[in-house]
Amino acid sequence: MKIELGNYELDCDIDPRIQNNASDETIVIEDVGFIFNCVFKQKRAFEYSVESIKKVYPNSKIYAVSDGGHDYSYMEDDNVKCSLEEDTVSHLKPINGDNFRNPSYQIATRNGMKATIRRVVAGIEYCGNPEWICMLDPDVLVRGKISHPKNGKVLGTRLNVAWMTEQCLDQFMGLNEVLAEVEGSIPVLRWGAAPVVFHTETFLKALKVYEENFDILDKLPEKHYAPGTFDLFICLIFALIGEPEVYNADITECLRNPSWQTSGHPILHQFREHYQSNDHYSS
Repeated sequence: MKIELGNYELDCDIDPRIQNNASDETIVIEDVGFIFNCVFKQKRAFEYSVESIKKVYPNSKIYAVSDGGHDYSYMEDDNVKCSLEEDTVSHLKPINGDNFRNPSYQIATRNGMKATIRRVVAGIEYCGNPEWICMLDPDVLVRGKISHPKNGKVLGTRLNVAWMTEQCLDQFMGLNEVLAEVEGSIPVLRWGAAPVVFHTETFLKALKVYEENFDILDKLPEKHYAPGTFDLFICLIFALIGEPEVYNADITECLRNPSWQTSGHPILHQFREHYQSNDHYSS
């Protein structure tokens, strides 16, 4: 089918503009590991998030990276490993849609993307190569068992749309032009995988394609100001093998849903009741 967006036209097998693309049948996820890719100084929020995971999935392993933040090694036990690495995020704060091609910002973006890949692979290994991975930040609260739609290999809210502004659309079409150079890929026009829940075996298959086509895909930072944010980056990797981000009805966002406390959603995003004013990266 032909998809028209602004001055652009895409030829797609399915309509990538639809938010809820999930199958009706869902399956409860039992075998899952958890990866905190980028913890900073959200000490109490991180502790609370880990405690909640342990209540719901007591046998799951948790791999956490402190990105230039606190040393969380005091939280380690048989199922929790914490790594302290250098800050890869503060350098990204000044980047926007107008200045992202600045050479120093290009380097910072690429360094962040490399770090994300390295951390995810290390997390999968530590977690024992579980069937599923949930990659999250300290403002995510897991308060119930997670399910996946039968047709989903990478799950998210798909709340964000590429056509929200002309500049955003131009940058996303740039990303899609790069993706299209890889045979079997599909375009990305919606995203919002925070947290991102993905099927491990399928991810590793897609990662191999990413690595084999790195000379092409290394152009992604030249097209979009933030291709390395994990809620987008992981889905770009899945798109390389024709797997779209599939709508995850398990997630609700506290800043968008005033009834989140009683909504019954197993996953909360934007849960910041335990954040402090000094928890965030400097500008």
